[in-house]
Amino acid sequence: MITAVIRANRDARALAATLSVLIPAVAKGVIGHAVVVDDGDDAAIARLADETGASYVRATAGEAWSSGVAQARGDWVILLEAGDLPEPQWTPSIERHLLTAAARPALMPLRGMAAALREWGAVSLRSRGVRAGLLAPKTQILSGKLARAPRRLTVRRERAEL
Repeated sequence: MITAVIRANRDARALAATLSVLIPAVAKGVIGHAVVVDDGDDAAIARLADETGASYVRATAGEAWSSGVAQARGDWVILLEAGDLPEPQWTPSIERHLLTAAARPALMPLRGMAAALREWGAVSLRSRGVRAGLLAPKTQILSGKLARAPRRLTVRRERAEL
């Protein structure tokens, strides 16, 4: 079972867009749980998490991924930012990865070279590769270091501009 950990970034509309894309993955049994992490005290975000059955966690921006992953029920986690919209055929790509490279992390990059480079540049050295779009075992993310470099998935994600 995979848990989606979503940083809300104080944006309820973008969070709603990302959660709506996850619904088919839940129906297929690919996503079993979601954790919404926010660094504010936004009632709309907490309500949205509750209405969709997701767990809600408050954490500082620097601790968002680790706090969210700690609440994950699944052995694998996919990290997303509010507004991230994976391409329509993303679930078969993830299932295939888990069947063929079960211990290796994977990355669903942002669509477009400029967006991917901006995101890559924004990743701090302290994060050790833990960033949005990452699919990895929960234990590796909690340890703070990925066992191997992520395998790049063929599917991409784009960020909704709301």
